[in-house]
This record gives sequence, structure tokens and C-alpha cells, in this order.
Amino acid sequence: MAAPCRNARALVTCILRCSSCHIRSHWEAARQPCAFLLQQRTMTPYRKYSTPSIQQVTDAEEEQRPLKPPNKVAWYPTDDVYHIRYYPWNPIPLEECFQQMRRAAELEFRKPDIWVQISLQLDMKLEKKKKVEPFVGSVHLPHTITEPKKILVFATDSDDVEDAKKCGAHIVGGLELIQEILQDKVDFDYCVSVPSLIPDLQVLKKKLQKKFPKKKRDTVGHDIPFMVDLWSRGQKYSALTYPNKPTQEGKGHVNVIIGRLDMTDEQLTENIDCMIKAVCTHKPLHFGSFVTRALVHAKGTPAYKFQVEPFLPAEPKDDNEFE
Repeated sequence: MAAPCRNARALVTCILRCSSCHIRSHWEAARQPCAFLLQQRTMTPYRKYSTPSIQQVTDAEEEQRPLKPPNKVAWYPTDDVYHIRYYPWNPIPLEECFQQMRRAAELEFRKPDIWVQISLQLDMKLEKKKKVEPFVGSVHLPHTITEPKKILVFATDSDDVEDAKKCGAHIVGGLELIQEILQDKVDFDYCVSVPSLIPDLQVLKKKLQKKFPKKKRDTVGHDIPFMVDLWSRGQKYSALTYPNKPTQEGKGHVNVIIGRLDMTDEQLTENIDCMIKAVCTHKPLHFGSFVTRALVHAKGTPAYKFQVEPFLPAEPKDDNEFE
């Protein structure tokens, strides 16, 4: 037990020494977990006896590549156990993505016919401050995955009406259908029209909204069999932007279903190839690659980044370089 303090000055000195010792002990206790966290962040997994990396890089690619990617430890892990956040997300072949998805779906007790979806990240920038506007389209997949849609056709010519009925249009008519649509008496998924009736259909623009026929969506034209077949059996896709994210300015994305997991690898690959080429038609090729990243996933499975370069259309060569 400490000796009693004989005066006020000694009492104050004793209190200050006790408080400093108390603060120092708390600082030492708090510094230990901070040092542990710092060690965990800077620690890189490495074992000399681990299996070699599966992905092999040629010497020419290694010389052109920088020493390491920004904010990462290295391009590829040297161990079979590592933290994903320390290394970049490298793409893998599409066939390997399908194998891992089927394995993950089996472990999650998912049905073998779940939908397979791809997510495409787009570069919407054009020259100067111009950008590609959000778009909607439809494409004929080599292997159909959905049932035919109900199509309404606006046409008055007898030949157009006959062609629309032959190719399987659900409803065919002229301006008399306007009142029925306003009263919700007809049911349809998409509508197409001949160009001569578009001025009279402006009263339906607010009612139909995205279903209203437009030329850039291939829902206005003279080739009625083509439009009916495209929208009744085609797969719809749409590109969206990030209006409320300044860091994502000039970027867009497309999320679309391309098949079922129980389809063969060849069928899924052909559908993906057809969909990516259809999306790339909305931006001129001389502005560079439209699709910058591609992911494939299904319900209950992780998303896998695959190599999109083999599916991109070839850029046109400059004729001046051969002169």
C-alpha cells in the first residue's frame, strides 16, 4: 500500500502518475489488434511446395505486362489457397464456366433446367461528349428458349393483313383497334405497324409506352413477316445506364437470359455468340470494343467472368495503312 501523501502537491503528483500509467496500459492493449490487422493486410500467401499455377503466360506477354496490377499483389496467385481481393479477376474459358455452374447448382440442390443469364458491361462513349443512348432490341437465337409471344399488327392493306395472319400474328387490324386498346380489351406482348399508320397511332403513345412501335426497335416497317417472326420468337434485350452514379458515367449494362443449364455447351455458346454480336451492332466498330466485360451466372450459382474477345465482331482495318 502506498505511503500517505503529506501535502497537496504530493497528492497531485500521485494522481498524475496513476493516470499516465492507466492510459499507457490501455494504449498497449489497443495497439496489439491494430498490429495484427496490419500484418494480415500485408501478408501474401506463398508456399514453395504448392501446385504450380494453371494459367501459363508466355515470355512476350510477361515483358509487355507491368510488374503488378494497380492495388493488387500480383497478376496470378502462386498458391492454391489465397485471398481473392489480392489478385485481379481473370477470365476463364466459357466451357469451364458451364462446368463450375453445373457443379455449384448440384451442390445447392437446384433443378437442372434453371435459366442461364449473361451480364455485359458496355462502353457507351462515342466521339467527344456523345454517347450511345439506351436501346432495346430482339434477336433470333439459334436455340429457342421461350414460347412464342402474342403480336398485334396494325395494317390496313389486304396483302399486309394476309401476310400477318400467315406468319402467326395474334391480332391484326387497323385504326379500329385504338379504342379497344384504350379500354384494355385486347391482350398482346408486342405490336408492330406499317409506317403509314404511325401518325394516327400517336394517341396510344402514353398508353403503350415501351410497346409503342418505333423504327429503331424494328417494330415499324413494310416487312411484316420479318417483324412478326422476330418479336414472336426472338429474345428481347435492353441496355441501361447508371444515371445516379457519377463514377459509372459513359458505361452501360445488359442482363439477358440466353438458355437453360441443361442445354449442351455448344448450344449455350452459340446463343451467347449470337446475343453479343447483336448487342455490338448498336455501336460503330471504329469506336472500339463495345463490350468490356462479360459474366455468366444462374440462380444459386456465383458469377463467372469469361473471355469475351472471341465473340466480338472484328474491327474494320484502316485502308490508309496499306497505301
